[in-house]
Amino acid sequence: MKSIKLLMATAIILFASIANAQSNTNIKKVLDAYIQLKDALVKSDGASSSSASQTLLTSIQEVNMNELNTETHTQWMKVVNELKEAAEHISETKEIAGQRDYFMSLSKNLYAVIKVSKSETPIYYQFCPMANSDKGAIWLSSNEKIMNPYFGAAMLSCGTIQKIVE
Repeated sequence: MKSIKLLMATAIILFASIANAQSNTNIKKVLDAYIQLKDALVKSDGASSSSASQTLLTSIQEVNMNELNTETHTQWMKVVNELKEAAEHISETKEIAGQRDYFMSLSKNLYAVIKVSKSETPIYYQFCPMANSDKGAIWLSSNEKIMNPYFGAAMLSCGTIQKIVE
């Protein structure tokens, strides 16, 4: 009887681990594509930003919601349309200022998902108080070094780490 209970408990733990790993894989692909976009914006490269945003849009569309854990799935459903819309707008232009405007919405909505999903590595929630006409704006980074996507070389290190999501 004890061995059956132990076997059942092990199966439940294994299933939960697999489900969480699948959730991580789905969201990690989106986050990786987002980081490529952020890096292109840091370089003020409108063509690369447009291309990276198309990759991001594909990653968003490929998320299998059945593989997300409940909390991540719920949050994903709340923001997926806004994520798609921002990525589409960024991909449709090579004009960096417009791309950066949509990047603000993209960052805010992706953060809502990242904070409820599990990440294998720390994600840095960074903030620049001067972006968005001095209203401030956030972005996510896989690196703690501040590399501002809203101003690029003009103010590369403007910003601070506000939170670390793990």
